[in-house]
Amino acid sequence: MVFEPDNKYVLVNHNILPAAEADVPDNEKGIYEVVRVIDGIPLFFEDHYARFCRSAEIAGISLGFKEAELARLLRKLIDKNATKEGNILISKDKNLVAHFISHNYPTDKMYNEGVVCRLLFAERANPNAKVLHTEARQKANKLLAESGCYEVLLVDHNGFVTEGSRSNVFFVSGDKIFTAPGSQVLLGITRQKTIETARSLQTEVVEKEIHTSELQQFDAAFITGTSPKILPIREIEEFQFDSQNQLVARLMNAFNERISTYVVENLKRRI
Repeated sequence: MVFEPDNKYVLVNHNILPAAEADVPDNEKGIYEVVRVIDGIPLFFEDHYARFCRSAEIAGISLGFKEAELARLLRKLIDKNATKEGNILISKDKNLVAHFISHNYPTDKMYNEGVVCRLLFAERANPNAKVLHTEARQKANKLLAESGCYEVLLVDHNGFVTEGSRSNVFFVSGDKIFTAPGSQVLLGITRQKTIETARSLQTEVVEKEIHTSELQQFDAAFITGTSPKILPIREIEEFQFDSQNQLVARLMNAFNERISTYVVENLKRRI
């Protein structure tokens, strides 16, 4: 496995090793999680660990790590690399490997003006399992490179928009938010926290199938994910959306406050 240059140390199974000395095969068909690190804190780690366990069960992979142990090792990995901001990829096939990966966080302009998305007719075999190197991801990566768009939204064989290649997608109509049923998508951690945050603002979130022919009916749209957090969409193919929708703006602010609270509380525990 080739590690990116920023990694001085990597986690291999139960050991923190110098990246230059860590010789492990690539987890080509394993499961994975990407955890964002903010101020040295792995964001929403408990939720990522729970989903990692679900993915392992679906994929028939033995995890072999308790939550507290993996949390301790990730904190040690962060400290050894002296990296307080970034994304960590945790993968498991025969070996459990964790290391920092390159990230592409949205700019202020993207948050203000929204991003462009494209549609791709593709679907993942096991939507609820986060598995490396799927065919849908490969097709999406190709379209991303060719089109220059920010994200590719997957459309199933019935014409329903399910999720992004690296994100979940939501639509806004009036004072309601709509998203695909949980059984049909990867249950993203940011997706989960977004739904919780919306409901704390007394905003109704409806899980329903959304056909491509219905896109023009929505006022606004946004994607959620580890790197983008909550990011407005301004365009999906020929459809235009309000990237400064007030409901989305309130949701973004409340979600950022939730992140800040989590980080502060976990920093206190480390003191």
